[in-house]
Amino acid sequence: MPPEVIDSRAADVPFYEISTARAHEEVVDQITFAIRSGLLRVGDRLPTIDALTRLTGVSKPVITEAVKVLRDNGVLDSKRGATGGVTVVSEDVPLNLIRLQAKWREAALAELIEARRPVEMELAIRAGERATHEDLRAMADSVERLERAVASGSESSMLRHLNHLFHYSFGRAAQSEMLAYYQHQILGRIAVLLQDYYENDEDPQLVIKTHWETLAAIESRDEGEIRQAMDHHLANLEELVESPELSQWLEATPDGLRSP
Repeated sequence: MPPEVIDSRAADVPFYEISTARAHEEVVDQITFAIRSGLLRVGDRLPTIDALTRLTGVSKPVITEAVKVLRDNGVLDSKRGATGGVTVVSEDVPLNLIRLQAKWREAALAELIEARRPVEMELAIRAGERATHEDLRAMADSVERLERAVASGSESSMLRHLNHLFHYSFGRAAQSEMLAYYQHQILGRIAVLLQDYYENDEDPQLVIKTHWETLAAIESRDEGEIRQAMDHHLANLEELVESPELSQWLEATPDGLRSP
């Protein structure tokens, strides 16, 4: 049989073989990673069930279960027939799906913020070295989309997605798949722990300003400027950890996911 043709954007998604007991959750995580990072956007089709089975090394029922979970949560739609397939219908990934990526042990917020610094700092520096024109355009597009979302009064969940999309964009530009996946794990855990903060207290204008400053530093290709911009960028949440208001935001998170 001739090789199967996969839509060009979906062909860039780094699907990999799975060997865990709860395999469908890892399939969900791989797909949500692709969506949250901007590799897949609304209207894009995923590879077929057969192709996903080969790419991930799991059975068709596992892939079908993962697609069902995403479909039931309004992220994917699936249709039968020659013109059908599995399509992304929302970039707004619910937090209950983000929690599925929690394969690591539970971590305190302070520990996650501490881990975020070296990972994102290194990603930003590598992005400054390796980002293409298309990468830089993707970063700018994520900030412009956030500006439009704020102006139109979009829901907080979409603002959170577009905030993180910028981070995923420079993570992808760094061309370091492992570091980018660590970033994905860390950002997902932080999003869950700080759900109430993102929904009610984060200043979107400060996020926009910080993202433009970070992008300008990455565009400069100057490591000193990138470090300075990222120091300012990362300080936002680092200062939050020391804030007396932190406990009230953490109290709103689901049981078992609070920072100790």
